[in-house]
Amino acid sequence: MNNNNNEYVEAADGRYYEERRIITDDVDINYKWTLRSILAWMQELGSRHSHVLGYGFETLRAKNICWVCLRYHIKFASYPRLFDTVKTSSWPEPARLGIYPRMYSFADEAGDTKIYAASLWSLIDLEERGMINPASRGPSSYPARKIQTFDDLNPLSKIIIPDGEEMVYKYRPVYSDFDMNGHVNNTSYLKWFDDLFTLEEHAGHEVSDLLMQYNLEVRPDVELDLRLIRAEEKVYFAADSEAGNHFRMLAVIK
Repeated sequence: MNNNNNEYVEAADGRYYEERRIITDDVDINYKWTLRSILAWMQELGSRHSHVLGYGFETLRAKNICWVCLRYHIKFASYPRLFDTVKTSSWPEPARLGIYPRMYSFADEAGDTKIYAASLWSLIDLEERGMINPASRGPSSYPARKIQTFDDLNPLSKIIIPDGEEMVYKYRPVYSDFDMNGHVNNTSYLKWFDDLFTLEEHAGHEVSDLLMQYNLEVRPDVELDLRLIRAEEKVYFAADSEAGNHFRMLAVIK
């Protein structure tokens, strides 16, 4: 939430809250909040809370480090739609071995949960592009308070590739795919995934469970193989290059 001075504040329960009104740029042709926009808001919400807790963008950039997402597990009960107001919240769980968990919960105005998620993050050196030792350069104020986790979410779950015909699409990331850290933005993969389906498929089906793993950043001038396997109610999607696997996900479709 915001106060009158536009400073971000944390609630007494250790969570960060903001209301989010869904606008036209957030939705698809079916007036439904898109996967890419949902993930972008999760990351913005986490960034704002991190600022409150003393490990926001400016603080970390002064140390030449930044946050990098490793895993997400997201469940969708239903999707907010155009002009809906969503009550969004996020909170960190205690860090362990240099891995920083962060949870999310999105509810409608009646308080019914629409979307909830668990994510895992690390810190990397912007020059060396490698994980840092959090004991020496990590955020000293990272919370040690346990708030809430979700029993049915496990970002560390192994992605099992389903049986089915594999389709491979060549793709070279473009200007709009990259973020300020110089690599493909976490949300770009979801745009690429969505663009592999027809308008009719988007109208008749939606993702109800999404497990994502970020394994290797994509820097400029890398050609990717986008791999898609459809198997009844599950869809596997990955981005590979000569360097190895960059990203993979498993979606449950209903």
